[in-house]
Amino acid sequence: MKRICLRCNVISQDFNLWCQEKYCPAENGTEIFDNGEWFGAVEIIQPLVILRSAIVYQARRGEEEILLKIANTGCENKLRHEARAFLQLAKAGQHPLLPVLLSAHPQGAVEQHPYGWTIIRDNIRYYEVFQYADGVILRNLLLKNSQPWFQHVGWIILSIADVIYYLHRAGKLHLCLNPDVVLVRFDKAGVPRPMLLDLGVSQTAENVAQVWSSDYNLPAYTAPELLRQGQVGPASDVYGLGALLYEMLAGRPPYEYHLKKDEWVVRSVLRGEFKPTGRIDLKNIPEIAEKAISPDYHSRFSDVLTFIKALKPYFPPVPAEKKPARINWTVIFIVLGAALAISLLIMSAMSLLPQ
Repeated sequence: MKRICLRCNVISQDFNLWCQEKYCPAENGTEIFDNGEWFGAVEIIQPLVILRSAIVYQARRGEEEILLKIANTGCENKLRHEARAFLQLAKAGQHPLLPVLLSAHPQGAVEQHPYGWTIIRDNIRYYEVFQYADGVILRNLLLKNSQPWFQHVGWIILSIADVIYYLHRAGKLHLCLNPDVVLVRFDKAGVPRPMLLDLGVSQTAENVAQVWSSDYNLPAYTAPELLRQGQVGPASDVYGLGALLYEMLAGRPPYEYHLKKDEWVVRSVLRGEFKPTGRIDLKNIPEIAEKAISPDYHSRFSDVLTFIKALKPYFPPVPAEKKPARINWTVIFIVLGAALAISLLIMSAMSLLPQ
């Protein structure tokens, strides 16, 4: 087990974490599990993504491969609330771009155990379990190719926007969108199939102020009204979608944040002084991204559906994924049976012929 600082990503192999930056809270870093280590009855395969609020692992429980999300210190309430929100949404109708919540206890029902807890190094650690989903974290894709093909960009954003619209119809805001919470799988046709791994705050607008913590999201991707503790709403999630769209178009986030103090990043976001994307090769799409991340709440698209309607005309529809051909064993057995019957008839007829 190692320790990692969630602010600057410094990792300590011997559990003694120190950073030369005086503002870095390295001593409060969280534990990160390695391949082959155990979290209760779950064997860790590898960490997939380190969020400020949780760490998501590829893991194995018995013979089943799973996704395991473990809350970081101080974010336990967020995970517990998220698990209940996942359960509620699944009962209303599972969205295909959200992970499927499993029971935290393998012998129990998910309704009774949407999350679990165990003791690790004298600390209570809360966790969720999901069906395994293949893919690559969007952040890692952008490290390899900071400016994906614009059509793939549009499909990814429109797909995630559909999930956010689904949350809004359920009365929940997300407010924590960033490239770390999106898992992208490419199908056999090369079409990106994103999945949203995290439900954010999953609260009504009225309750956000009571539960919000700076540990929930990177300030570079957080709507200005949330940073100044003002009133939030659907356009606050439009901001998050716009920040993702901007980054994939420009090849950089709207506000640089790596190894910068949070307070510095917050000041930049509140000033709203981002550079244009520079994508003069694309018609109207960069302007949509820049409008979506306007520092003024009322200057953005009023809601996610309006954002989708503005963006959708510039991209072809997301192709339906071709499902692998299913073997119809009934037809196969009928054909084999008919072939066998014909063979027997031929053999019988031949036996009646004079020698």
